[in-house]
Amino acid sequence: MTDIDLTGLHHIGLVVHDLGDAIDTFRRIGFHIPPPAYPALPPAPGAAPEPVGAGNTHADFPRNFVELLTVTTAGRTRLPADATLVPLRIPADRLDATRAAISHTVSGLAERVERFEGAHILIFATDDAEKTAARMAAHGVRHGGVVAAQRPISTAEGTSPHPIQYLEIHDTATDAALLPEGRLGVAADLPAALLDAQTGLDHPNGAVGLAECVLCVEDDDLEATATRYEHYLGFAADRDSSAHAFLLGSHRLTITTPRGFTARLPGEQPRTPALCAYTIEVADLLAAERLLRARGIPLRTAATGELFIPAAAACGAAILLREAKTAV
Repeated sequence: MTDIDLTGLHHIGLVVHDLGDAIDTFRRIGFHIPPPAYPALPPAPGAAPEPVGAGNTHADFPRNFVELLTVTTAGRTRLPADATLVPLRIPADRLDATRAAISHTVSGLAERVERFEGAHILIFATDDAEKTAARMAAHGVRHGGVVAAQRPISTAEGTSPHPIQYLEIHDTATDAALLPEGRLGVAADLPAALLDAQTGLDHPNGAVGLAECVLCVEDDDLEATATRYEHYLGFAADRDSSAHAFLLGSHRLTITTPRGFTARLPGEQPRTPALCAYTIEVADLLAAERLLRARGIPLRTAATGELFIPAAAACGAAILLREAKTAV
């Protein structure tokens, strides 16, 4: 497994109960969060569209993003005041089938958020989705095949969807679309020129990118999980006694145990298996710290010397802060 086709971390997704509250939290932490969008379908032909599936928004960076997502429930979803409904154009005779398909897609995430709010989605970036799909299949990794999707991109000309290719990794034993740690997938990179033209990337906290995701598993599952990810990612982990790491260019996936996690992030109580933390690079760490302390955001110091925001103050996943090595 030496022909590496993955280019880094595409995004991490937090699934929350109340998207408005989560947006308020992330704005206080210093992220620029645009108004959320909710896909909508009429409950019956001729009726007004209502939210369906999941609503979401992003903290966007030049090459990746953090997603905030909530699963919608008919008649019981409280929309943020600035939310946008995006009606889906579906023929009347396909409404019920489309609604059922969307419900099936998000049902696993709905079950997970009932257990706990937090990071339940991890998507890697690839330069060739078809190549990645073929490589995974050759190593026995089950997935849903390459499908077309869209990613909204904001530029000076406005916000518009752009086509991407995407595949979702399935559980090898059950073929379920959710793995024990959540939804895992791969998305194709958009052209660099388009990503470079993005607007809305100026975060008050100076964030410039998602650099690391931390997956916590029980001690007995560490080796098996690392081996599983070696097949997903296509190369071997750097292994030590308490944590195994995968380096994807300038990005990193760390797989660790509860003991290793709490040794790095004192005071945290990780769930397993779960994406318990992620690292955000900022342009100026001292400036970010001043802003967060001024806003009353709790900060702790990791064993590595990094500052981090506890999971309880960041919608269920701790945020480590690191100064970017070079300006982005």
